[in-house]
Formats: sequence, structure tokens, C-alpha cells
Amino acid sequence: MMRRARGFTLLELMVVVSIIAILALVALPNFYQQIKQDRLVTNANQLHSVYKYARAEASKREKPILLDEVGGKWQVKTTVAPIEMLAEFESTHSTVSVTDLTDLVISEYGSTTVKQFLVTDGDSSTQDFWLCTYISGQSLLSKEAVCP
Repeated sequence: MMRRARGFTLLELMVVVSIIAILALVALPNFYQQIKQDRLVTNANQLHSVYKYARAEASKREKPILLDEVGGKWQVKTTVAPIEMLAEFESTHSTVSVTDLTDLVISEYGSTTVKQFLVTDGDSSTQDFWLCTYISGQSLLSKEAVCP
């Protein structure tokens, strides 16, 4: 008796590889777009986290805390000698920037001035974020250009 060989032909294998390649080419642009949006979300959350940390430290220490803008970074510093740097925010990717990043003082009661900071990558295909701070010290991440 003759046994028949089992397996795939070269033609069948080439068809499957071609289908996988086509599907990968279709999915790649969407995947790249998702990566860019995730960079913005990550940086916006980190900026917001540093602000909340500074506010918590001001309340805990019962002393004003300075969010000092130095070369595009936000440094959380004490205002009373000895001055300590407690934390720092820096963009995690070169395409992401925070506009209007300025010095900000948080009082020992947690209050501050009303400000808006835009986290953007300059690409209209991604959703930018605004960090809004209020006089009460509360903060909000918003997708809208005007803070509520």
C-alpha cells in the first residue's frame, strides 16, 4: 500500500502568508495612531499627577509649594529653606509638549491661581488635553479648549 503524504503545498502556504501581510498593512496605520494618542494620555496624566502631588505636599507640610518651570519641566519644590526638589514632570516623548507651562505657587491650604496648560503633540489627528487648575486648588483634565 502506498501512503499519501500529508501537509501543505507551497501554493497554500504562499496564499496564507499573503493574506497575513495584507491584514498587517491595513492594521499598521491604526496601530500607529493609537500609539500617538497613548503618548498624549500618558503625559497628560503625569502632568496632572505631579500637580496633585504638589497640592498634597502643600497641605501636608502646611507650607506653600512651588511648581517651578525650568526648561520645559515642572519641578515641585519647597519654598522654605532648605529648598528641596520633591518631584519633576518632563515630557516622556520629544513630540509631546506642554504649552504655557509657567511657575505656579500652591498655598498651604491647597489653593492656587486659575490656569490652563495644553498637552499637545501638534498633530490634528490626535486629541489634545488641557489641565485646568482652579482657585480652590482643584484640577481637571479636559478635552475641551475652555475649562468648565
